[in-house]
Amino acid sequence: MVAEKVRLRIGNVAKAVLVSGQAYQDPKDALNEFVSNAADEYTETGVPGRVRVVLRRRGRTAVIAVVDDGRGMSADRLREVARNLFESVKSGDARTLGEKAIGMLAYQQLGGRLDLVSRAEDSTETWVLKLQRGAATAMLDRERRRVRDTPGTTVYISDLDPDVLRVLTQRKVVDYLRQRRSAALAQGLYSIEVIEGRSAELVTPERPDGIKLEIPARNTLWGRIEFALYVSPPDGQRRRVAVVGRAGTTVIDDIAEIEEFDGSPWTSDQVGGQVVFEGLLQSAGRRAVLRDRDAFPVFIEFVRAVEPAVAATITKVAREVDEATADRLADTVRKIFGRVLKELADLDNPMRTALGSEPGEGALFATGVDGSLELSSGTDPGGSVPRGDDAPPDVTSELNAPPSDPVAGGHGEPAKPDRRRHSDLPSIAPDPEPGESRSRFDETNAVVLYNERHADYLMVKDDEPVLLDYLATLVAKEYVVFNNPRSAPDEFAEEMVRMLVRVRRHLPKRR
Repeated sequence: MVAEKVRLRIGNVAKAVLVSGQAYQDPKDALNEFVSNAADEYTETGVPGRVRVVLRRRGRTAVIAVVDDGRGMSADRLREVARNLFESVKSGDARTLGEKAIGMLAYQQLGGRLDLVSRAEDSTETWVLKLQRGAATAMLDRERRRVRDTPGTTVYISDLDPDVLRVLTQRKVVDYLRQRRSAALAQGLYSIEVIEGRSAELVTPERPDGIKLEIPARNTLWGRIEFALYVSPPDGQRRRVAVVGRAGTTVIDDIAEIEEFDGSPWTSDQVGGQVVFEGLLQSAGRRAVLRDRDAFPVFIEFVRAVEPAVAATITKVAREVDEATADRLADTVRKIFGRVLKELADLDNPMRTALGSEPGEGALFATGVDGSLELSSGTDPGGSVPRGDDAPPDVTSELNAPPSDPVAGGHGEPAKPDRRRHSDLPSIAPDPEPGESRSRFDETNAVVLYNERHADYLMVKDDEPVLLDYLATLVAKEYVVFNNPRSAPDEFAEEMVRMLVRVRRHLPKRR
């Protein structure tokens, strides 16, 4: 039998259209087809513009819209697109089928209906091409309700599937488009904005870090001014706010290059993102903003207006970072002293130098040589911080006991320690009422309070390993002072050195 050539034909066009449109593994991939079509309008002409993705995921009129301000399409062009599926190519890539052809069928992965509304650049008429999921035919008609004021195309996808509504959140779409289109965005070929409700977010080449400031866009006589600002804690990285003009073109990379903004908060290295104002123009040298008499003063006014909010957020972030650092360092200090006290358990540990109320076990009596009552905690050697209880312990037995001879380095015979007076391992916290000293011990709550205003603290606060060493030293000081109220200066110094040697052995090693 002679070989025969058989021409392939699509037996069921409707089924082929449905299957082709549902070939995407992720709804975001399907949405990306329409973003790609819109972006092509700018890359083909070489004129940067904005692609807007609008997500309306709630209510009876849930819809996704992708908008461009490109050349648009006439009725003839829309008709041609519908009649030539599978035959066009992607812009700049002849190997990839699609453009406004097979890619247009991707809507079926998202919803049941597509309305392609477009106005050609040489026309005042707006046309709409309507498609239904799985249908082999489309409807072409003049659009009267959603008339475009300017040339371009808006794609409406409706009858959205419930799973799509859960997946296509603003955050997920922004992150996806950043990953897929970072190179083009970095080159400034076009910009992308994702809008959901009152929240609009620009897709930047790199994901901004920090807290996003919710600053609404403002309309002016010279176009919209939009803020995409993020505040981060200081971490040594250089952050700058770019100024973007018409069609998504970056005018300058750093707003601080403008004399009016060469200062805080814009030079703090904590603020990043963009300020977008359509009315701004570049100077002839492409290195600065054109200081015209119309749009530029408006730009200055609106940016000045948001500075208090930016500064307040920087303060808030700094406070949260300080609190988080303090909590982390407090945990580390407790672990260090847990090891130190365990290590000293079998030694002559100054932490065990308690005061007692009856003879035995080598502690010190709570009464002085002359029989007068001495509070068990006394005062520190420098007399700076009182360390007494609200009420003295019961010392009747000591007062009635016969006096004994003083012993070297103490004020009475060995006593049995009162375990109620033995302090637990303390925590650390900022002093709510700082004085002139570096720290003080709150005996009631077993907390070492450190002075955040002291010059020594301010000198080390931005270097966390050094700050940890400083705080551990303060805790060591307070422990030795609290537990050695009657030590002679040389004995006190020896105990202090012995404690610090062991503390520093357990400090985390620097990397």
